[in-house]
Amino acid sequence: MTLRDQWMDRAEALLRQIRAEQGEQILRAARLLAECLASGGALHYYDSGHCTGELLNRAGGLFAINQIQLNLSATHPLPPRHRGKPKEALAPEEEWQLEGEALKLLCAQLNWQPGDALLDCSVSGARTVPVGLALEARRRGIKVVAITSYAYSSAVPARNPWGKKLYEVADVAIDNCVPIGDASLPVAGLETPICPLSGLAFVYISWALVAALVEELLARGVMPTVFRSVNLADGPEFNERARQRYEELGI
Repeated sequence: MTLRDQWMDRAEALLRQIRAEQGEQILRAARLLAECLASGGALHYYDSGHCTGELLNRAGGLFAINQIQLNLSATHPLPPRHRGKPKEALAPEEEWQLEGEALKLLCAQLNWQPGDALLDCSVSGARTVPVGLALEARRRGIKVVAITSYAYSSAVPARNPWGKKLYEVADVAIDNCVPIGDASLPVAGLETPICPLSGLAFVYISWALVAALVEELLARGVMPTVFRSVNLADGPEFNERARQRYEELGI
């Protein structure tokens, strides 16, 4: 069997597994998000993976997804006498503590409120930012839905000051069923497998979540604002009207 066919088999098996094992969790998550939105809350979104833009500004996607982007940088010229010299690296524990302190300051700048919801996505679910965001969100009365890999997360150390994994601190955690290390296809002669599964899993889960969320909102008498393709003749005009509606209603 070719590597291409092996990859397709693994991909199809993953989607079947997610559908069979995570359908109820996706529905639970959709109900939680719908309750927040129907009650006047906002939906925030953070993703440390490789499909960050998948849910944003897409035809058929929701306006009511507010992406969180965190940036921490320093501007400092490199003195000529220091060129070519290695920088002193922080120990892992020092790095985690520094990230945790910086995250506290950044969270104070976020436009979230009690009653909101956070969709928090990290494949390994072990690092400071996704775990810290979830903890801070819940401290502020914000519900957290996570998309993560239970197997991967359970196999790696918690690389954050709290010693927690994302699935442990979320209100609802959806397992993306991705294997340890993400890459799925061993190849003779290569030292590491190829072809990660997390992107495929995220796309499948997140749009299933959107579909379930829309269904739950409509059942509550709430009509969400949805993007239309800008490539359709009336797409730009439709989206401009939709954006005005979203600005007025927030949903």
